[in-house]
Amino acid sequence: MKVLFLVHDLITVPLGVSYVSSMARQAGHSVMAAVLNERDLLEVARGFAPDLVAFGCTTGFHRKYLEAVREIGRSVDALTVMGGAHPTFFPEVLEESAELDFIIRGEAEDSFIQLLEALEGGRGLDSVGNLVFRRDGVIVHNPLLPLREDLDSIPFPDRELLDRYSERLNRKAVFAITGRGCPYDCSYCFNHAYKELYSGLGRMCRRRSVENVLQELEDLRINNPKLQMIVFQDDIFVLDRDWVLDFCREYRRRVGLPFHCHLRANLVDREIAARLREAGCVSVKMAIEFASDRLRNGILNRNMSRETILEACSAVKEAGIVLVTQNILGIPTGTMEDDLETLDLNCVIHPDFAFATLLQPYPRTAIGRFCVEEGFMRAEDADSAPDSFFNCSILDIPDRPERERLRKLFALDIEFPMLRDAVDELVTLPLDRLYDLMDKLWKGYCIKQREFPYRLTAGEYLRSVVTYFRSRYY
Repeated sequence: MKVLFLVHDLITVPLGVSYVSSMARQAGHSVMAAVLNERDLLEVARGFAPDLVAFGCTTGFHRKYLEAVREIGRSVDALTVMGGAHPTFFPEVLEESAELDFIIRGEAEDSFIQLLEALEGGRGLDSVGNLVFRRDGVIVHNPLLPLREDLDSIPFPDRELLDRYSERLNRKAVFAITGRGCPYDCSYCFNHAYKELYSGLGRMCRRRSVENVLQELEDLRINNPKLQMIVFQDDIFVLDRDWVLDFCREYRRRVGLPFHCHLRANLVDREIAARLREAGCVSVKMAIEFASDRLRNGILNRNMSRETILEACSAVKEAGIVLVTQNILGIPTGTMEDDLETLDLNCVIHPDFAFATLLQPYPRTAIGRFCVEEGFMRAEDADSAPDSFFNCSILDIPDRPERERLRKLFALDIEFPMLRDAVDELVTLPLDRLYDLMDKLWKGYCIKQREFPYRLTAGEYLRSVVTYFRSRYY
């Protein structure tokens, strides 16, 4: 079959779609990708004439994908399937969206291949794991397949999926992932619901072998002479201490490229930070989320102390690794003063960059239920969640416009103390467009120059700037 995958933009090649594409290629199917943000979306779709249009999406972004599918459907006769977080937790999207033929819930590699087999007549739709579909106007939910225990058995992600855009694609820094699953239950995350969904169907937290990861990265180096940096997308790269120490010893010798990863403060100490740096780690993201112990632990369910956060940040900085913190503002039951306390905690830590987002109470998360039950939003408001958590809050909280402006000024306030001194006044001024531009410029600079410091030619730099400003995510 001919499968057209949709992706959001050219900033990164999404790993979920890339793994599914690799499985489809291995099974003998033809694949191509089209980009929602690109002007040639319909041209690619018409020229390829796919049998199936496939995409994965998160809540909020699903609206843009559905809009694109409707547009493609006016000129291309193809079936459609949605995967990813949104249909996993909101399978009713199939009933609500006439432009969708199928959804796949949960991990999709095996289910997707089974769906292709069914569409070719090799099996019935009833036998396709994780699939939700219509039969005679009735929605049918097939059982979930067990989680695949052996991640090494999954082929490496398809790095050729977006070759059509090769001249504009960033091949100097590529994404990779070494495992799946998270043992924690932060209230703003779908993870607790995911564990309930897969209860009794296998281990949630699984890791590829160090050897399998290194083989992929060695292949990348051979096949991509431009490669300068690896960006690991694991939720928590240091979840298994022994695995990380083994990886660091081998990575430096066999790969040796600078890399970036995500840490969790309660799993970081000076030895881990030092070993990461010796292996080539140049930058990390680490979530602080919020300064107040009551809000960070009682509302967000992070379950770690301020002292743990400070010690972990100190260990990272002492090791010489660029530190990027992640923070959430606009938390229900919190105040503007609490948000400013989070700013001040970051000023003490002084990270190289501080991401600040606004709490998005996605439906069917613990924080989403809390916000409805406590009157911070109506249940129907959840459907209006923005596609980016940088833009605005949908909560009924005090000082919402001022707190939204604080988010835009957050990283600048840390870098330039004079702004911190004036922030109480600045957040009252209706200069949102100016603050948006300042935030976008500073964020882009820090992401490129500090977090991901690989070299670009003048032309590549210009193209990356254009792509960045066209992205709705940032």
